[in-house]
Amino acid sequence: MDETRPERDAWTTADLREQLVGDCGVGAGDVLIVHSSMKSLGRVDGGPAAVVAALQEAVGERGTLLMPVFTAPQPDGVFHAAEAPSRTGLITETFRTAPGAVRSLHPTHSVAAGGARAGEFVEGHERTSGLGVGSPFHKAAEAGADVLMVGCTLTACSLVHVAEAIVRVPYLGKVFYQGYHRVLTVIAPDGRRIEIPPADNPTDSSGFVVVADELDRRGQLARCRLGSADCVKFSARACLAVAVGLLRADPAALLCDRPTCPVCPEARRVIERERGRPQRDAAEGGEDPLHP
Repeated sequence: MDETRPERDAWTTADLREQLVGDCGVGAGDVLIVHSSMKSLGRVDGGPAAVVAALQEAVGERGTLLMPVFTAPQPDGVFHAAEAPSRTGLITETFRTAPGAVRSLHPTHSVAAGGARAGEFVEGHERTSGLGVGSPFHKAAEAGADVLMVGCTLTACSLVHVAEAIVRVPYLGKVFYQGYHRVLTVIAPDGRRIEIPPADNPTDSSGFVVVADELDRRGQLARCRLGSADCVKFSARACLAVAVGLLRADPAALLCDRPTCPVCPEARRVIERERGRPQRDAAEGGEDPLHP
């Protein structure tokens, strides 16, 4: 990270593109998952649209950008894919409405994508869980994506939840935030109505700092700057490998310790109940441990 670069009164699209390519190592043709805080960038001429333009220029026509454009369940349970604003920040909402961007059809954890492989990554999200196996972020990781955290930590990295689905942690699909444990309806841009039952809803992410610590320990966490924001960049595959390894060693590895958390204490109780269950062996009619 270039710590000698002077601060600017205002950053331009050209400034940001130069930082993305020169400091953060973003290249033409890259698949890039971006989590962001607009405030952290400082003043930007052109606002969030300039940031989106810089990201698009950095990956080029052959590249693909993905961003979370999540929404909370509405009281009526209906998600209007073409209209519902993103609750994950100004940059993501600007990207969602940018020319050429497409949005996946998940009612709470939709993803916006733009670029050469956008359609490939968002297709079929309504047929899987929000942040599960086969979701857009998982498909991007399998395709070799990098993750860029702009002014935010890994507690905002939605990809880590995919590891919970890969491992099938005991609390998955058993612990919910209020409003998520019900069938929701997606209204697609073409008018189709799609009923989506609750499945493997992700929970809290404040414990994800352990993933950042392990990536850093392995030398897989690169630091850079975008505007005035401190950023980290890493391989999505490496992130999943670390998170999966932590969860296989301890299914509670990613849960927070806050007693007031609305989900993690219950998730820990689910894990303890699972640990307390007697395991049948093959002679008693259980599964063959070598051939599940």
